[in-house]
Amino acid sequence: MLFLYFLVFILIGIFLHLLRGYDLFTISLIYALLSIILYFINIYAVAYVIVFFAIAEGITLILNKKHEKRNYLNIIGNCSAAVIFVIIGFIFDKLNFLDYSLFILASIVSINAAFSDTFSSEIGKLSNITPRLITNFKKVKKGEDGGITFLGITGAMIASFISVVYFYIVGYTFTFLIVLFIGGILGSIVDSYIGATIERRGIFNNNQTNFLATFIAGALSILIYILIV
Repeated sequence: MLFLYFLVFILIGIFLHLLRGYDLFTISLIYALLSIILYFINIYAVAYVIVFFAIAEGITLILNKKHEKRNYLNIIGNCSAAVIFVIIGFIFDKLNFLDYSLFILASIVSINAAFSDTFSSEIGKLSNITPRLITNFKKVKKGEDGGITFLGITGAMIASFISVVYFYIVGYTFTFLIVLFIGGILGSIVDSYIGATIERRGIFNNNQTNFLATFIAGALSILIYILIV
């Protein structure tokens, strides 16, 4: 099993390098992320991150060929919240404080939030309708921070639904799926709000916005789950 795991990782690295010219450091960071998720969660979550990354790259290549390839800063911005949640959950579990599964949920939701935001951004650019700033609904140019469209929000919903279908197939609970769906969409909305307020002022860059949005989405998912249950 361990040999197969490393073989898959090697193939992923070759694929990333040939497809988009990813450097060794970025590939190594992806490996470290997947290894941590495998250790703290399970192989299904690892597969989900791989699927998320592949689809995100695919839709970016198809819809936005001029987009620069993602680097280690993008990986940190989109995925570090997931790692933080599983580590905090592990520590809290050892201290018998809160259920570890809540942090697993938060970790996966944070990845889904990044997934949903990627879909929202790339699909939203196809909209023929002028984007509106999420804070005051004034018209803004396409691609500006904080701009939203109905098509973009629909993209976030599609991404969240893809995540729900995946985790339904691998046997996660109905409550988990509901929170996962809501959390992904909320993450995309929070990302737009941070972009419209903090990022537009130059306080945050895109990677910092992604981290904060995914972390907030994960934290909110814990609260939503507790309220539902």
